[in-house]
Amino acid sequence: MDPEKLIVMLLLEEEEEEEELVMTTLKDSNRPVDELFLRRPTEGAFNITVHRRLFANETKFREYFRLSTDLFAVVLSFVKDDISRKPTNRVKCPISAEEKLCITLRYLATGESFRSLAFQYRQHHSWISVSVRQVLRSIRKRMLSTYIPKLSEDRMRANAQDFNDLWNFPNCCGAIDGKHVRIQCPKNAGSLYYNYKQFHSIVLLAIIDAHYRFIAIDVGSYGREGDASIFEKSKMGKDIKDDNFNIPPAMILPGTEISQPCVILGDSAFSLTKNIMKPYSQKDSLHDQAKAVFNYRLSRARRTSENAFGILCRYFRVFSTPIAINPFAVDDLIISACILHNMLRNSKIPSPKEDEDYTPQLPKKNIIPISSSYARRSSTAANSVRDTFKNYFVGPHGSVPWQNAKVQRME
Repeated sequence: MDPEKLIVMLLLEEEEEEEELVMTTLKDSNRPVDELFLRRPTEGAFNITVHRRLFANETKFREYFRLSTDLFAVVLSFVKDDISRKPTNRVKCPISAEEKLCITLRYLATGESFRSLAFQYRQHHSWISVSVRQVLRSIRKRMLSTYIPKLSEDRMRANAQDFNDLWNFPNCCGAIDGKHVRIQCPKNAGSLYYNYKQFHSIVLLAIIDAHYRFIAIDVGSYGREGDASIFEKSKMGKDIKDDNFNIPPAMILPGTEISQPCVILGDSAFSLTKNIMKPYSQKDSLHDQAKAVFNYRLSRARRTSENAFGILCRYFRVFSTPIAINPFAVDDLIISACILHNMLRNSKIPSPKEDEDYTPQLPKKNIIPISSSYARRSSTAANSVRDTFKNYFVGPHGSVPWQNAKVQRME
């Protein structure tokens, strides 16, 4: 099926599903409402647990929603106008924006089904489905430009300084990686979302800074495109290729007079270019100490991307289960989770086991790396840039005293 036709079909299907959910709940007004939902004001988790207990206990509030009360208020201020609903003759006491946000954050934090949340919050699962979509869409619309802003050259220079200070890799503006986010098979999607690991997924491609924050993301690629072709087709990849990504011009390597381009670090799935660095092949580095050192230094700096994905999954357990909502709503969910992740990083909330030797274990089969692609011939200029970094790392100005011991331990 033509992908463009499929996109139109899925959009129409999403609108029809949302209308059907609402109409199913509202039609036949004479039908008696289940007593469970009538007791929402007195028995629902929002009034009983959240309002009476959690707002007065900062620690438990953070454990329950992953956000502090202050950050919760910030998010609410962004989305309140979009998700608030005025009373009507049919719905005299509409669900408040505050309660909708609570349910959405709890869904992100746990990955519980809407039917499970329905019993806790005393709301019909169809209304919860609509509310969660509204909140996720509003977070993406209102907060994306604030917490994942368009990159400037000054920001990229600051990233390069951070990578040099924290990870001993100069002229590095970020680390790029892609992950498959597991979803339930969408209707009529065929094999579009079926990846090489034999499950359905949507790809999150992201560039991470030295503090584990997402600085650029691309979401929505089909799972079957699980290789570097995703990067090449994405707007992010095209901007980098066309020198339209605000990557700073070449800078002097510390302690030398060598002018070297600024780069983004990737793994073997990406093509080697003058602005994208990848490790030497295992065969090349096996008998060449300098190449082995370069691979270690690159991997040490590049693991900020692995750490960022690991922390994201630890905060938001929705990524530990197959996400069972519409693929376009999954896009909003992933982007919203990245936005909230950056909020948490900016607020300096301690992340799980955040230290230099922390290597997170990603949930198996739910969020996994993109696959390595076929071998591509690199340009002479790209190889020259990589060789310059290699020689710098084993030279007197770029080496660190513990790198050889680390390489020997890895061997």
